[in-house]
Amino acid sequence: MTTATNTKSSNDKSLRSGAAKRWFMTVLVCILVIVGLAFYKVKEIQAAIAFANSFPEPSESIEAFPVVLDSYTPRIKITGEVIAPQRLELHNEISGTISKVGFSSGEAVEAGQTLLQLDDREEQARKKALLARRTLAQREFDRNQKLLAQGRVSEKAVDETRAELDMVKAELEQLQVTINKKRLTAPFAASTGIHQFEVGQLLPMDTRVTTLIGITETLWLDFELPQRASDVHIGDEVWIVREGEEPVNATVIARASELSGATRSLKYRAAFTAKNSGLIPQSFVSIEVPAGKNRDLPVIPDTALRVDQLGDFVYLLKPDEDANSEATSEPALRAYRQSVTVQARKLNKVVISSGIKQGDLVAAKGAFKLREKLLVNVVPSAVELGSNAGAEQ
Repeated sequence: MTTATNTKSSNDKSLRSGAAKRWFMTVLVCILVIVGLAFYKVKEIQAAIAFANSFPEPSESIEAFPVVLDSYTPRIKITGEVIAPQRLELHNEISGTISKVGFSSGEAVEAGQTLLQLDDREEQARKKALLARRTLAQREFDRNQKLLAQGRVSEKAVDETRAELDMVKAELEQLQVTINKKRLTAPFAASTGIHQFEVGQLLPMDTRVTTLIGITETLWLDFELPQRASDVHIGDEVWIVREGEEPVNATVIARASELSGATRSLKYRAAFTAKNSGLIPQSFVSIEVPAGKNRDLPVIPDTALRVDQLGDFVYLLKPDEDANSEATSEPALRAYRQSVTVQARKLNKVVISSGIKQGDLVAAKGAFKLREKLLVNVVPSAVELGSNAGAEQ
């Protein structure tokens, strides 16, 4: 009985030992499979990384601009009016029928040119009669003077003939004034306005005939400054600014001697060259007036300035010693965002008051393609900035 029990126990141990070996082998095989798969995947990832590293680092080609300093004059922008130095509204003093129109609408006329002639035939006939009377009165006066010298007439007769002669001369002068009033002439070389006058038309008294604008080399610019900003002097420059065009320089030539009682502002007058300015009298224009002393501030192209929700910024280009450019032996450049404060804008340039300094290299044309720490390739730039970077505040 004891022998049978031992045999059964020995068989149970043998069965358990075989099962354990089989489970061990199964687990071992699973571990080896997992390790093999992991090793394969690691090698695959390493190969992918190596393949990716075989490509060059992403970069962008842009134009770069070294920051320069330029003279900047703080300015304020106001509105002014272009004035013609010679301007005249021509009216007729007496009524009459038009006998001659001596100018066309918008025509340039010379000084002394007849613009309008009213019918003066009646006055001319009266003038002939008065000329005859003056001749007769002159002869009577001369004859009486001779007779007085001979003692044959009295001084009273001489005085009467002298008075008659003077009266005729006065009537003749009065008539000549009326004749002159019927002939309207240009007092200076000018451009005329538009009219619709015709020969035979009855012209009432005090009718506006035309407006004469003198043809001059210069035009005037009138503007006013408030009391707190009236620090402009004769000889100072102001600038007429127009969208997309170069400013027109004007020189202050006059200043009012007192403030306006209504607006408490001071009136100024400047002069500028009319040729090629494209401005006509009575135009309202924007003017920039100096409002402080000159300063030297950094200037960059407008293509370098970027704007987002955080404000104005530029991309500074700084050398990266760890990455060499493939094209040259010089250190590669990377883009770094730099916030700036804009002082003024003027055509294709921007004046910066803080954030950058002279000598910094900023991305110009193509800056919109950049992001922080991106590698950049610099191409030749054609950017040119003019002098006098002053602009309005």
